[in-house]
Amino acid sequence: MYELTRYSQICVEDQAMQSVANWLKDEIDRLFAITTKSIGQQDIRFRHSPVLDNEAYKLRVDHTGIEIESNGNAGFVYGCATLMQLMDFDKDRQTLYVPHVSIHDAPRFRYRGVMLDSARSFQPISEIKRLLNLLAHYKINTFHWHLTDDEAWRLEIHAFPELTDVGAWRGSERVLEPQLHSIQRDYGGYYTQHEVAEIIEYAAARNIQVIPEIDVPGHSRAAIKSLPHLLVDKEDSSSYRSAQNYCDNVLSPGLPGTYQFLDTVFEEVAALFPSPFIHIGADQVPVGVWSDSPSCHALMAEHGYHNPKDLQGHLLRHVEDKLKSLGKRMLGWEEGNLVNKVSKDTIVYSWLSEEAAINSAKLGYDVILQPGQSTYLDMAQDDNVNEPGVHSANTITLEKAYHYEPLAQLHPDDPVKKRILGMQAAIWTERITSPETLDYMMFPRLTALAETAWSTNNHKDYRAFLSRLKRHLSLLDRQRVKYKHPWPTGQGIQGAQYQTQRQ
Repeated sequence: MYELTRYSQICVEDQAMQSVANWLKDEIDRLFAITTKSIGQQDIRFRHSPVLDNEAYKLRVDHTGIEIESNGNAGFVYGCATLMQLMDFDKDRQTLYVPHVSIHDAPRFRYRGVMLDSARSFQPISEIKRLLNLLAHYKINTFHWHLTDDEAWRLEIHAFPELTDVGAWRGSERVLEPQLHSIQRDYGGYYTQHEVAEIIEYAAARNIQVIPEIDVPGHSRAAIKSLPHLLVDKEDSSSYRSAQNYCDNVLSPGLPGTYQFLDTVFEEVAALFPSPFIHIGADQVPVGVWSDSPSCHALMAEHGYHNPKDLQGHLLRHVEDKLKSLGKRMLGWEEGNLVNKVSKDTIVYSWLSEEAAINSAKLGYDVILQPGQSTYLDMAQDDNVNEPGVHSANTITLEKAYHYEPLAQLHPDDPVKKRILGMQAAIWTERITSPETLDYMMFPRLTALAETAWSTNNHKDYRAFLSRLKRHLSLLDRQRVKYKHPWPTGQGIQGAQYQTQRQ
């Protein structure tokens, strides 16, 4: 064992490594109340290794100290994350013990993400930062931020202040009716562009890119209600119901205001977010939309379209061209209506099933895996009627989350796999109305999914995972994470008890 105390020091070779060294120093102080020095002698050494891949790292611990090698900050973050998972704390001696190890590690997928819905339920900046810091401990490198939906618009757009003045709030005397949260009082909030820039900087220090999602043309009720002078087609008598039972939540391709809105919003979003990607949603446009709109029929005649649904592709291609002009690559949900409506440059996020993901990949699209049956963390964790979460779709236990194996039906050498860029977990927040519930639904299932995103199947073992999890829960306790405890007793929230099945 190597010992770390308050006299220990962190040594970096150059200033570029300093931000990660500072993160490690701050985390050791926060988790164990041991204040190390960020620059000093030889206890923890950061070494640059140009032969390693971008996200790979080497961690060596022996009697001489601790050494982390990497080709850049990404690998240093992941090496630090592994190091902290290995630490044992002796409170009486105020000493951290780290076992002697030699690790050479690299990720399975280059994209490892978590999607958070901030539209249905609003999380303050402090909560977003707390989540990002937790994600860094699991080597997650992408935060997919769902900022707009039918129920709210959460991002400040300078050109359209109405989007947040109106669209960020729900209440009995507001344009958007109360739902999901309090009926008696107003509910809402939004992120200023200054706050978003702060979040982006905070995430970048932990090697996490932030990808915004602006959900169009469906899921746009908050925007439509905020900007009726631009986005309401008064001559449209079409009748439809969305999956969420709305009859007024889809942008009209026949209105000039729609394109003014889209161009202006995406110009501001592209300028704000440095990520090369912007997610546009693009799913759940219901049957019947645009069918009785004179302006939409005129647009169909102009372009030779034969079905109102063809207008969805028309609108998506406009957005794709706009994003390309802004130097961004378009991302969207797969639902059988995205593929063949946009170019192969669009990355498809597949949530329906792995079969749908494989079909998209075979058509030549790059794909992110997010099958709801295995990765939706708003799903209940067992069948008890009192268990929080969505029961209607699927139950995802800790064991089921761990045993999710991406593309298990494909041959290891299948060329389709080259189109699969990675995977992510998702947390929709219709029923997640507090930080405690968010913790409970995410952990420790996210721990299991993060291991799948990082490690290949031949390095996974559920019994070994449970053994490691016993130690890891103390680290969650130190971070005050209100997780669902996987065993009948413990410091985590109990909820409806779930006894982990052990072999």
